[in-house]
Amino acid sequence: MRAVRVVRHGEPTEAIEVRDDVEVPEPGPGQVRVAVSAASLNFGDIARCRGGVAAVMAQPPFTLGMDLAGVVEAAGDGAEEWLGRRVVGIAPQSLGGLAEQALAGSVFEAPPELDDAEAAAFTLPFHVGHLALHERARLQAGETVVVRGGASAVGTAAIQLAVAAGARVVAIAGGAEKAQLCRDLGAEVAIDHTSEDVFDAVMDATGDRGAEVIFDPIGGEQTETMWTCGALGGRYLAVGFNDDPESGLTGRPLRKLSMANMSVLGVLLAYLDTPRDFRRFGINAFSPTDGQRVHAALLELVAADSIRPVVGRRIVLDDVAAALEDHAARRTSGRTVVTISPTNDGESA
Repeated sequence: MRAVRVVRHGEPTEAIEVRDDVEVPEPGPGQVRVAVSAASLNFGDIARCRGGVAAVMAQPPFTLGMDLAGVVEAAGDGAEEWLGRRVVGIAPQSLGGLAEQALAGSVFEAPPELDDAEAAAFTLPFHVGHLALHERARLQAGETVVVRGGASAVGTAAIQLAVAAGARVVAIAGGAEKAQLCRDLGAEVAIDHTSEDVFDAVMDATGDRGAEVIFDPIGGEQTETMWTCGALGGRYLAVGFNDDPESGLTGRPLRKLSMANMSVLGVLLAYLDTPRDFRRFGINAFSPTDGQRVHAALLELVAADSIRPVVGRRIVLDDVAAALEDHAARRTSGRTVVTISPTNDGESA
């Protein structure tokens, strides 16, 4: 089968080859094999190409790809109920999704209102957004949420989820076009960090109070600036740090947090019954039952037309390396989706 393979560590255009001779994987217990219709690109794919810091790393050769959509064609023990169904899923260890056939460990019903590309763009941004805003921050109607990286896939999802919850959104994005996208999605205020001072803009937008919740999927050198934008007792969400080469592992000075009287809330998108060895490493994940509960809530929001993934680009397997270079250079908005073998267009074009 065809798949996007990292054959050496380096920049995406140096590291990636699209191969035709990749072995079809066999599902293990609780897993399914999906005939992939579409799959999404993630910032973590860039780190995995480079051999840098990401939640899950691998040594070449390996197949890229975390979240995908398609029809289940084979199932391991305990997952037989998914056979023949159109699903969205997360590949085991966040690897293997950018292929004609891929395994999925976490499996969910594909939203029938979404076409294949939208379905592939849906899972990670909206699940992580829901876990962050609702499970961790316990967002309340009327609160103000600052969404950093507002034009990214995760940022666009967070904006929509916060608006649907009755919160007021202040989005931060790079450039006028991206700021306008945030407004179109419901952000009351959109800050262009390339031309505005973020701290002053947030203070102006909140009457010097600051935001009750700060949603940050970027991290990096501006992390401490984000801490200054919180309200007294505010909640700062550390959501993956996808544009931080060191993935936040730099010992941010906690004294800044103590001065700000803020809480830091970690967020991990993973659904598993966490074994002790994972706990020793530091992972303490939500359960598979939690995943299905979150997905059910998201399906209701999709059906109500309250949320919809933003697909910025639709590409093919041979375009993946160049598209990841564009992601690294911040030349994208929303989700980049790789069309592989469309099987069902949902209810929308």
